[in-house]
Amino acid sequence: MGERVPLDDLAGSRAARLIHWPLGSAEVVAERVEELRGLGVSAIFLTGRHRLADMRVLGKGHTGLVVAAETPSGVLALKAMRADSDRASMGEEARLLAAANAVDVGPKVVAWSTNFLLMELVEGGYLSDWIRGITPEEGGELRRILRSVVDQARRLDAAGIDHGELVRLRRHVILRDGAPIIIDFESASTERRPANVTTVMQSFFLNTKASDVIDGLIGLPDREKLLDSLRVYRREPSEESYRKLLIAAGLD
Repeated sequence: MGERVPLDDLAGSRAARLIHWPLGSAEVVAERVEELRGLGVSAIFLTGRHRLADMRVLGKGHTGLVVAAETPSGVLALKAMRADSDRASMGEEARLLAAANAVDVGPKVVAWSTNFLLMELVEGGYLSDWIRGITPEEGGELRRILRSVVDQARRLDAAGIDHGELVRLRRHVILRDGAPIIIDFESASTERRPANVTTVMQSFFLNTKASDVIDGLIGLPDREKLLDSLRVYRREPSEESYRKLLIAAGLD
């Protein structure tokens, strides 16, 4: 799990900056340690695929950093709001992720406070990395996984939630035991018209690095038919137009 930093030692450790990145103000860190204590966090772990200031973390975004945290519920993902974030609290992201959870999308929300969001730890590799490592013989599995991502995007559309970052799928879908999980809802909104399905379809099949790889593995759908179906779905995102879009994409 990587280096364990007990909460009682966090303020005096090099990991203190991670809960108030990038400043690591001693006064703010001390306040945030107590905030973590109130959430039941007993330690954080320096682990993950990303490196930051010679420390390993699970993720880094515009709003916060994500690290692994020890809690009474087990090891969870902890998102800590950055010092330079324009957000007043983590409450809105927690609300939107909980709404996504209600339609079976995203890591499960466990708890949140002003500066922190605790959620299910999703362990696995990025979907894009997996796609680059498979062979054409695994085309059936690839279609199943692409369909699962698109179905999750459809559920978000129907719930009125726009993820906002699915045009950059590389770091927003993790593959866990063969199941894709959409992560990172910091840019999500219910104020925009949802465009999750159209964005995912474009990312998979239209003029992207991913589409070049997918073309070599299973081939791409007819471009004009797909574009026509996308236009219809955008105008009227009904179950019928979604079904026809899946047919056009070869994912029915």
